[in-house]
Amino acid sequence: MDFVSVRQAAQSLGVDDSRVRQLLHDEQLRGAVVSGRWIVDADSVRDRKLLAPEPGRPLSARNAWGVLAMLSGCRPPELSGPERSRLLARLRNLAAHGELPAARLQKLLVARAEVRRYRVHRSAVRVLLADPDVVRGGGSAAPRAGADYVAPGRAEVYVRPDRLGKLEAGFGLVLDTRAGNLVVRVPPTWAWAFLASDAGEAGEGGDAPASVVAADLLDAREDRADAAATGILEPLLAAYAARPAAAA
Repeated sequence: MDFVSVRQAAQSLGVDDSRVRQLLHDEQLRGAVVSGRWIVDADSVRDRKLLAPEPGRPLSARNAWGVLAMLSGCRPPELSGPERSRLLARLRNLAAHGELPAARLQKLLVARAEVRRYRVHRSAVRVLLADPDVVRGGGSAAPRAGADYVAPGRAEVYVRPDRLGKLEAGFGLVLDTRAGNLVVRVPPTWAWAFLASDAGEAGEGGDAPASVVAADLLDAREDRADAAATGILEPLLAAYAARPAAAA
């Protein structure tokens, strides 16, 4: 019988150490106490990982932005210590276990912003994408994030909640949930500092961080977009997992 430490079991399951100890106490994992410390049966960890249901709910907006910030090497906004530890375990688990599950990642991150779809005149798109009140995301920022993905005729931006009305009026945006050519995401105000951290020159729109661009691409639910998102996320996860624990 092979055993792993509580920390190793937590990383494999994408939970924190205290959750593993609780599962041991509840006999949902097998283990033993040796010299006052739990060790965990590796087979029971693998069984739980294989049989565990997919998460039923997305991450909260705070935790979703925490994941994206951590992948970008930034301090997560609005996170407590325990929340950060849980997200760290999830990220290390994703980095350690092969192919990224695009559908699951999309589901986890979907609550990061309110999404609105508008119709805007094609002649105004280029000007809108350069507007200082927006940050380009998704397909509109994918090439600069290193992704081989374009979405002709479609634009994606983030805008602060207090600037949405100005954007709607200034560009004559018309809500069109079915055939709109402009996707506008409205994040929490406190997430804006991270979201705009890669913005360009003053007076111009900027691109969202690469991790955010990848999350936007996952929302498209297209094979090409999923592949482009994976191409962005895999090196970010690898770089994150390689950092010393104190720096992650």
